[in-house]
Amino acid sequence: MESKSGLEQYLDNVCGEVKAKKMHAEIRSELRGHLEDLMIEQESLGASKAEAEVLAVAQMGDPKAVGKDLHHIHKPRTPWGLLGALLLFSAIGLLGMSSLEASFMNNPRVPASFLPKQLSFMLIGIALMTACYFINFRRLQKLSWLLYIFSIAGIIASLKWGLYVNGSRTYFLAFGGIVINLVSYSPYIVLVALAGIFSKFKADGKLGTKRNLLPELVILLGPAAAYIIAGPIPVLLLYLVCSLILYTWLSGAWLRSTLIGGFFLAAGLRYAGNNQQMRDRILGAINYNINLESSGFVYKTLNEVIASAGWSGHGFGAEFERLSYAYSDMLPAYLVYCFGWGGGLVLLGITLWFLIKLFSSIQAVKDYYGKSVIIALSLILAMGLFYGLLVLSGKMILTSIPFPFMSYGGHVLIEYAALGLLMGIYRRKDITPAEHESRTIRGAL
Repeated sequence: MESKSGLEQYLDNVCGEVKAKKMHAEIRSELRGHLEDLMIEQESLGASKAEAEVLAVAQMGDPKAVGKDLHHIHKPRTPWGLLGALLLFSAIGLLGMSSLEASFMNNPRVPASFLPKQLSFMLIGIALMTACYFINFRRLQKLSWLLYIFSIAGIIASLKWGLYVNGSRTYFLAFGGIVINLVSYSPYIVLVALAGIFSKFKADGKLGTKRNLLPELVILLGPAAAYIIAGPIPVLLLYLVCSLILYTWLSGAWLRSTLIGGFFLAAGLRYAGNNQQMRDRILGAINYNINLESSGFVYKTLNEVIASAGWSGHGFGAEFERLSYAYSDMLPAYLVYCFGWGGGLVLLGITLWFLIKLFSSIQAVKDYYGKSVIIALSLILAMGLFYGLLVLSGKMILTSIPFPFMSYGGHVLIEYAALGLLMGIYRRKDITPAEHESRTIRGAL
């Protein structure tokens, strides 16, 4: 009893210094293993069991010092790099809205209310981000099926009850005084749901097996079918690319994913070949001179706008009437127009910094489900950022995909929330035991 009490007292003293209580069991287990190894070593040298315990505890070192070292290891981590990049994106977005308002001051026909509305969106987004930051992400895995069903139901509801604008039904749904676009938001929710569902399959040894092929295909392609029915091609493409990459990483079934991707690529090419408007848009992006008076005009204008900016741009508040949607889809182009190629390089640098920090967080998180969610959210955010930058080349087909965190609109709400959840998973990486991974505390000893 005394021997056990002495060993346990040492462990109690160590754990007393570690505030991450969820790590106590793991710390005790590993430290106990080290102590027992040292005791066996001392006993082999001729020490009694009681003497071996005293020597082992002494060899381990001061319990308070060990505990403080472990507390330093197992404490919440804030991803300052991601947070800093987000603040820069937000500041640039508000700068763009301010410049647009200044450019419209001499045009009473245009309502200059971008800045206050965007600021409101960002403040609400920050509140959502903070809430998601402190969510225990492990609980989300239990809600994966509910999130999956909710997302598909939201897409269907948008088709049936979407608001009418100028006589045409949109994907916007009204909840009291709040209007949201569930179709545009749904890929974030669906991908988080898929991360949870497929992670559970993986833990059960089912994912990627022949026996589980049909259920996996149905789960994977169900949202794709809903997007096809709803009609938003950009959202469909975004979902397909991100979901197939996520599925391939989780299952290792790269051949299966390649076949699915190849099928949709062939179907998309066939659709584009039979759709005159789609063909014209593709040709306009490739060479605007082919349809200069129709689909090529906007691409010609975009190229001229970027070329005219020079290194210093036209300045804050420069009028920008040559391209539509300067506040949303064309915000990066407007920023380059105002602040020049130098400003564009700054935006590129911030984006690359954000992406580096985004994907480095994947390597830092050891929890399998947490890593899956981070991959899902990182993919969709990265796709939006890549697309926004590629628009500046003048060779990218123009769609309604906004630049994350910056462009005007309620889309920033889901983006802030997604980043909050991602950072929350990173925050907990050292204070909760990882599933499917074994940690070590040797560095503290």
